[in-house]
Amino acid sequence: MTTIGFTIAIPIVLASNLASLLIMSIAASFTTIPILFSKDGLEQERQDFSEQLKDAERHILGLQSGNTLMQQPNSLLKMAREQGWKNPERGTELISEAKKEATRIASFVSDVEEIREQSEISVNKAEKVTGFQGRPRKIFEDALTELENGSLRASESRFREAKSEAEMIESNWQNAVKAIDEAEKAISDTQGHLVQGLRSTLNEAKKSMENEDPQYALAIVSEIPSQMDDVEGLILQARKSLEEAKSEASAYDSGSIGDLNKRLEDANEALDSGNASLAIGLSEGVTRSIRKESEAKTTVQRSLRQVKRIEDRIPDGDSGSEWSRRLDEAKLSADAGKWIEAAESLSALAEELDDFHSRLEEAREMLEFLDGDWRKLRKRLESSGYGADNKDRISTEGYLAAAERALSEGQIDDCLESLGEADSSMEVLRRLV
Repeated sequence: MTTIGFTIAIPIVLASNLASLLIMSIAASFTTIPILFSKDGLEQERQDFSEQLKDAERHILGLQSGNTLMQQPNSLLKMAREQGWKNPERGTELISEAKKEATRIASFVSDVEEIREQSEISVNKAEKVTGFQGRPRKIFEDALTELENGSLRASESRFREAKSEAEMIESNWQNAVKAIDEAEKAISDTQGHLVQGLRSTLNEAKKSMENEDPQYALAIVSEIPSQMDDVEGLILQARKSLEEAKSEASAYDSGSIGDLNKRLEDANEALDSGNASLAIGLSEGVTRSIRKESEAKTTVQRSLRQVKRIEDRIPDGDSGSEWSRRLDEAKLSADAGKWIEAAESLSALAEELDDFHSRLEEAREMLEFLDGDWRKLRKRLESSGYGADNKDRISTEGYLAAAERALSEGQIDDCLESLGEADSSMEVLRRLV
């Protein structure tokens, strides 16, 4: 117990003075020395253990400098001190574990420090471009807090996030500022509904800059000058899109036609008020909706003409009831003119059935293989005098029958489970012959 107490006291004494260390060493020697010099055949092992322990303590002490993350290695060394004198082999194992853990932590800390340095460089560059400390600095400081608290993985993640944010700002900020300036000059004092959408886009870009998102600001504002240069072309495009949408709608018969016509009216009003962008968006949206629904209608009608093939692919029993219900729902959606909904349901159903039949075929091949293997094994058993009343033969026959029955009902997981049981039972019988 004195040795253990001495071990625990070491960190305290090291923080004190040499006189205290000398007193503790002399006191501990009264119990440690008898162990070291006892003749039980482990003297050399204890000597090796002692040297390894000292080396490990120096090693971990060196790694521990500057961080507080070595609790686990120190705990392992403490256990080594407590157990190693009586069991040098176990002590040596614990020392090895402590050194490995310390090296792993030190390596991780080194990686995090490298990432921290890179992150700080990127954050400083971003602040030099923007002229103020923003979100990347806040994330970086959060990462430092996580690191101080010993949360290596959390700090690494935050350092990477700060670096990514800073690099995005640095690479886009000046370009975004320039693009916003050019957009303001292009719009200038132009009034009217035609430029309201562009002016809103410009304001959104400025707001994005305030939110430190120059990438988004650049993306939405960069086309404003060219759009202003081609206002007449935009109006012509809006008229063309609206006429095309009206033509598509006039030839289309659907339950959603009322909603489509309302959107066309809104597009017409937008064009009359000079909002060409909104007119184009509404018109092209109508055209896309009609074409999407038309394609869905064609797909659904083609699928339902072959509904017997779909039904034949659905397994009998409980495993197929859910698919049968979903097929019925798809039919009802088609009857109600909900073609997109019906198409999505049928597509998902077909994909799931493909996957099911792929797995079913794999299970069938496994069953056929095991069944053929069983027939051969059964003949060998008969020749060796193990008749049909053998309990393992009965179990094997039962499992194979259960697997075949489950497969016929589409219960693939049950089939595979029974095949596994059958194979285990057959393995027992193989050892008999």
